[in-house]
Amino acid sequence: MGISITGWSNKGGTSERACRCGTWQQHWMKFSGKPWPATCSVAGCFNPAVLGGHIINPAVDGERIVPMCDSCNQREDGFALKEGSTVVKANRAQTCEGYG
Repeated sequence: MGISITGWSNKGGTSERACRCGTWQQHWMKFSGKPWPATCSVAGCFNPAVLGGHIINPAVDGERIVPMCDSCNQREDGFALKEGSTVVKANRAQTCEGYG
């Protein structure tokens, strides 16, 4: 069973966070094993994906990263992800900082 596509929201206060991958876009590509998608992961949005957005869902443990456009990354309401979206863990200790 995959992670739900509904019930997501942005995690505020993450703009200053960094990781060993360089950018959250690079983090997403490294841990998803996929190329960066052309469009935002938010359902109904077809703007270009320009950043790795930190998102949360009460049904999912921890913060996740998805490709997003700048506009959706500023949303303060809840949203659904597109069917088939790939979310990766944002927890650096479990991902990039766990590698030496």
